[in-house]
Amino acid sequence: MGTLIFNHVKLSEYMMKNISGIHNAGRTAVISAICAGSLMMGGCASMKSTWDGMSQTGQGAAAGGAAGAAVGAGVGALIGGGKGTWIGALVGSALGAGTGALVGNSMDRQKKELEQQLASLQNQTDQNSQDIAANRDAIEANRQAIESIKIESVKDSNNLDAIKVVMGDAVLFKTGKYDLSAAAQAALSRVAYNLGQFPDTDVTVVGFTDNTGSQQVNDRLSLQRAESVVSFLEQHGVKASRLKAVGEGWNNPVASNATAEGRAQNRRVEIFITASQQMIENAESGRL
Repeated sequence: MGTLIFNHVKLSEYMMKNISGIHNAGRTAVISAICAGSLMMGGCASMKSTWDGMSQTGQGAAAGGAAGAAVGAGVGALIGGGKGTWIGALVGSALGAGTGALVGNSMDRQKKELEQQLASLQNQTDQNSQDIAANRDAIEANRQAIESIKIESVKDSNNLDAIKVVMGDAVLFKTGKYDLSAAAQAALSRVAYNLGQFPDTDVTVVGFTDNTGSQQVNDRLSLQRAESVVSFLEQHGVKASRLKAVGEGWNNPVASNATAEGRAQNRRVEIFITASQQMIENAESGRL
């Protein structure tokens, strides 16, 4: 009984901390429902310091042990503004703690290497800015764009560790366009290289817009932008079978559309790197 309560509280803390890292839609309802159950068992806030102190591998083990298929389905149904966009492999059963730990360890390594690869691109840009004074303004714009890329640890729809790369509108496209900028191509070339080093991962690219213009136009533009990223990754060696493009239009804003700054934040592409079916099978059999 003690183990059951421990795992339930851990899952509650995980949901409070991580569900917003995937998308905000439905977050309040899910957290309220889970925390309500946790309070009956003694509260969900008491484990916060323990969870925060865990590595991604440790969190993966806790989440893998606590999360069943029903919970995973609930999270998956909320991703994409209630449209049911599933981020991660389609797994038909609950995953154990050992699987979560092994996947978490692999994601730890991939995230660290991706951070280093993008950092090396930043260093190269800085060097170019010193060597080529005539192009200083353009290089500075690229440097600022690359700095704005965010790499985060999140959970996929199976509650396994995953990586989210957020690329803002300034990095990717001109206004109303879906042709990749030079800065975007430079950054995505590093992402493609990283994906080649970790072939047992899948990639879901999700495009977003602000609320300027009609919903139909924004739905189409967001998908076109996601497809541009997918096409670039495929052209740079990532197998098409690993890639999926999703257009969310103006759904799931991360800031207010009432200001220019907020609209700029909402125009973005999010790249989710998740465990493939093969990785999960390897983890379950201890071969990862």
